[in-house]
Amino acid sequence: MRFFLLALFLIGSLPAVSPAQAPSQTPIDIQPVKELVPTGTLGTCGYAPIDRESEHYKKLDQSELATGSFMAPYDIHAKKGKYVSWYGIVRGITASGEHQTRITLLLEHKYFDGMTDCHIMLVSHSGGGDFLATLDSFPTAIPALALVRIYGKVVDQTAGTPRIEAEYVRVWPWGTFTFTDLGAADKSNPVWTKYSKLKEGQRIYNPYPHESYYRFMLGNPDDFGLNWKPQP
Repeated sequence: MRFFLLALFLIGSLPAVSPAQAPSQTPIDIQPVKELVPTGTLGTCGYAPIDRESEHYKKLDQSELATGSFMAPYDIHAKKGKYVSWYGIVRGITASGEHQTRITLLLEHKYFDGMTDCHIMLVSHSGGGDFLATLDSFPTAIPALALVRIYGKVVDQTAGTPRIEAEYVRVWPWGTFTFTDLGAADKSNPVWTKYSKLKEGQRIYNPYPHESYYRFMLGNPDDFGLNWKPQP
């Protein structure tokens, strides 16, 4: 339950800024955390955007609804100028600006084939590499190692790392998402593997994950977020 309480704490602990000081904020929706009760059956569903997400989802080309599967490769490095919607694990958070509300997220991209488990968000464990997302928010608004879906245009490709100017962000804290071993060929940044305890051939999918699952797969959240420093 520790990470459930931590997620709720982060959501409720944003710093106070007067209306005159507050800059416009990028819309962010955080998936509620609730206890997952095994039912003995599992189902697969198409992705369903929530209300505020829908207007951004409708802007996507058909080719951008699925972003990588074992049957359809997807290259995040060939999308400059394109309106996209990418999934990623939050590895680093950098704050800048007068009120420290201009945020850059460092994200480990995860492929998504358009289908998910009906009871929990499901993305591929493999991905296309790292990307950045810039938005206006408080640095405590998005927990480290959460799964996010970033909607916006790819505006830069400096040093081979795509950057999205985010129009909308949906967040899945620990307890609301899981991974599958199905996906396109993995092109993830190998630096993240040293934080994972996963070995070749071990089971990736867990339909009812607990905190230990995320620590096993992703590492310790205390090492990431605002704490992350680029490795030499």
